[in-house]
Amino acid sequence: MKKQKLYEKGLENYPKTTVVLTNVLLLLWFGFAAYGMSALKFEGLPIISIIYLLFVIIMLGFILRKNLCTHCYYYNKLCGMGWGKLSSCLFKEKSGNYKLGMKLAGLTWGLLTIIPIVAIPIAMFLHREFLVSGGISLTAFLTIMAVNQFVRKKECVQCKMKHICKASAAK
Repeated sequence: MKKQKLYEKGLENYPKTTVVLTNVLLLLWFGFAAYGMSALKFEGLPIISIIYLLFVIIMLGFILRKNLCTHCYYYNKLCGMGWGKLSSCLFKEKSGNYKLGMKLAGLTWGLLTIIPIVAIPIAMFLHREFLVSGGISLTAFLTIMAVNQFVRKKECVQCKMKHICKASAAK
């Protein structure tokens, strides 16, 4: 099997505006999800929302950065999300397990998507006073999720790793 090469026309560093836009979209995604699930309280605390946000921080901020970004061309550079720079601040290059990272990435993004899609309607059903705001939150969550996929594909098309990366949306 021949080894694939970097996409020569790919961006060396992504524009800072792209990084900011992508991260704002992600913050909105996770914010709408957490708010939409916040009506599900235990002992007065929105435990599901808290666990969800902690999961976001741990998995996206640390575990996936170590296991994926430390193996990427954009390590210590600005990728479309800026995570190459983040990972270089936290971890040594190639210090993670890429195969494990790919498995965890699929699981992580799946859970970050499915949990709110299930939990927000449950919150709306159990707390009728939350019907309108929960519906707005769910609609906004789904809209941001769709917009994020469009933005991600646009970023992947410009990526130096688009032929190599197993998670590339450019294929």
